[in-house]
Amino acid sequence: MVLRKYFSPDDYIEKYDMIDSEYMERHNRTAIISDLDNTLISWDAKDNTEDLKNWLSYLKENNIDIIILSNNNQERVESFCKALDLKYIFQARKPLTKGFEKALEKLGKKPGQVVVLGDQLMTDILGSKRLGKVRAVLVKPVTNTDGLNTRINRFFEARIIDKLKRNNEFPQMRKKIKI
Repeated sequence: MVLRKYFSPDDYIEKYDMIDSEYMERHNRTAIISDLDNTLISWDAKDNTEDLKNWLSYLKENNIDIIILSNNNQERVESFCKALDLKYIFQARKPLTKGFEKALEKLGKKPGQVVVLGDQLMTDILGSKRLGKVRAVLVKPVTNTDGLNTRINRFFEARIIDKLKRNNEFPQMRKKIKI
């Protein structure tokens, strides 16, 4: 019960851009609180991708607000976000809820209005579940490599996911339809 309550995402998707206006409308949400590293861009990448720029433009055109909430340092988060004119919070200390609360305040939203998007159960999903009322969406990591802290988290995350799957308490990954 505790594992499901705090670690089972509301949705599990293959790529961040599966969060579109239809998804937001279906779940009655108007904003996204998104992790950065391995959610939107590789943790070791310096430049933004065209896919990401296109998705962010799409969100703006559809009046969907987004803020980046990252545990990474100011230099990493600020350089990424300023280049894209994004709101951000660095050194968020996820899974503590204070960063999520700051993000909600900057967006002018209540928890029931947002989707939290991230690639880690131990930080993004746990933090959003502790906050409550948000829609917690796990995304497949952009790359298969991670920094040391994240590799440790992934070790425990894999065991939690296995247990939740055995109990049918973990969503199937929704994959992008290839045309």
